[in-house]
This record gives sequence, structure tokens and C-alpha cells, in this order.
Amino acid sequence: MTTYKIPDDIIVTELDNNEAILLDMRNKHYYSLNETGLVIFRGIESNLEQDRIVEEIMSAYAIDRDKAGSSVKNLIQRLLSLNIIEKHAT
Repeated sequence: MTTYKIPDDIIVTELDNNEAILLDMRNKHYYSLNETGLVIFRGIESNLEQDRIVEEIMSAYAIDRDKAGSSVKNLIQRLLSLNIIEKHAT
């Protein structure tokens, strides 16, 4: 089972409009997440597996598995490439 973890150097601030700002204290870069990205990020914070996060997206937005899966996969890959999350095999 692969889950992901968020390094301690990442600060998350949720905004009132269901979006979030991520600040990477290692390089002082910040990133924004839209509402869907925030749902995915919350799943990562909760140590959910990727398939479970896909189910959360499907439920929240009433979209099909392929579209939800693509959204989750793309954001996870982007966050990994930016070192905002790390793989955590359990």
C-alpha cells in the first residue's frame, strides 16, 4: 500500500473559499490549490490511498472514476515533482 506524507517544512493555509495556499519553507515558494486540489490534499493528509482519494472526489463532485482518477493522479504527480509530498510505503 502506498500513501503519501507531507514534509514538516510545508505549511498549509486553508482559505474561506475552499482553496488553500501551500508554503514550502525550504525554498520559500508557495502554491495554490483549488477546491478539488484541496480535497485531494486533505486525503493525502489523512493517509488515504490513492483509490480512496479517487472515491472522495467521485462522491464530492459526482464525476466518473476515469476523470476523478486522472485528476488525483495528475495532482499527486505534480506534488511529488515539487517535493510537497513524499511517498510513504506502509
